[in-house]
Amino acid sequence: MKITDTLRERLRLAAERAGGAGEFARRCGIDAANISRYLSGRVKSISDANWEKLARFLEPQTPPVNTAETVCNTPELREFIKDGMMKYGITTPGELTRLSGYDSVNTVTRLLAGEINWFPDMLSLIFNTLELDPAQAPLTPGERDMLLPFGFFRSGGQLVRPIPIVDWANAASSLAQLAAGDNTLCRKWNPEYTDTVPVPIGGRKDTLAFRVCGISMEPKLSDNDIILVEPVLSLDEVPNNKIVVAKFVENDKYPETVVCKRFHRGEGHLLLTSDNPEGKIISFAPADLEWIGIVVRRISEL
Repeated sequence: MKITDTLRERLRLAAERAGGAGEFARRCGIDAANISRYLSGRVKSISDANWEKLARFLEPQTPPVNTAETVCNTPELREFIKDGMMKYGITTPGELTRLSGYDSVNTVTRLLAGEINWFPDMLSLIFNTLELDPAQAPLTPGERDMLLPFGFFRSGGQLVRPIPIVDWANAASSLAQLAAGDNTLCRKWNPEYTDTVPVPIGGRKDTLAFRVCGISMEPKLSDNDIILVEPVLSLDEVPNNKIVVAKFVENDKYPETVVCKRFHRGEGHLLLTSDNPEGKIISFAPADLEWIGIVVRRISEL
């Protein structure tokens, strides 16, 4: 498949929806280096085998057709949104992007032009931003049921999205789901009964939240702290001395399946260490890991 400018843009948007090129590569089952080459223009074509894996993740070039996971971008819906923009004096996609706190003016431009369908969370964000009542929107009952409750993205005046907090006791099973490509963990949860933490809009969509258990990382991390973690595809993406959450391949080699430790890369060895002097030091090989993510933020006990 020849990579045209149009196809490269479709690839870029697909990677953006996935939360980044690395996550997009993982979902497609393609080497991340190949995705990087496609996006940068360093190669001019995609092999047939890789194209078969990629194609189903790309938005169609023709006018959008409704699917079970998207809201059909009809002319009536666009007019409803543009009427809401007028009430705020918003005339351009860039202004709506800034007001909503979203991170891609290109995506908002394409949505307002009717080139792609709406994902329910994105449409919910726009309705929240413009204070539009979903009950008044030109949607089918099924599409309306997919939307998030009004106010879902707002916290103290800052646009945020809540993500579920995974307790440490459930971390192993949750990460096993993600390692197997099952993303229902992040999509299907009941906001009424699930503890969540607010994350500003614009952050990575694959960010996870865990509740720390134990004192091995004190004083940096304490028992019951909430940590935000961004997954990576390769150990090469992990800077030396960073705190990580790692899940080992399940066997008898390691007593703990999931650990939160500091990553160290030396000559001929890899270590996960504790900040607490009484904590453990774990030597491991890349093949021992099933999943790893970088801790990007600590939030004190909620």
